[in-house]
Amino acid sequence: MSAEVQTCGKPIQTLVEHVVNVNILSSEYFKELYRLKTFHEVVDEIYNHVDHVVPWMTGNSHGPSPAFCLLCKFFTMKLTDEQVQGFLNHADSP
Repeated sequence: MSAEVQTCGKPIQTLVEHVVNVNILSSEYFKELYRLKTFHEVVDEIYNHVDHVVPWMTGNSHGPSPAFCLLCKFFTMKLTDEQVQGFLNHADSP
């Protein structure tokens, strides 16, 4: 049995810059992520919607990027060491 990944005992909002965190939590995209319940569903969402990693979307929209919304989604899940290692070592993971 794998151990759960810890967040160093800190709340999620202390792990991401305040303005980014507020914008993520209030974004429609992040709210839509509540429908994703499993690790594999979130990984599929990353594969389908993330092509770069920056805190803000580019262009005229200044909302949080899908990458950071999905990162925060992972923070809300109790990922195991095995899931994190599998994600990092996956062939599609840069």
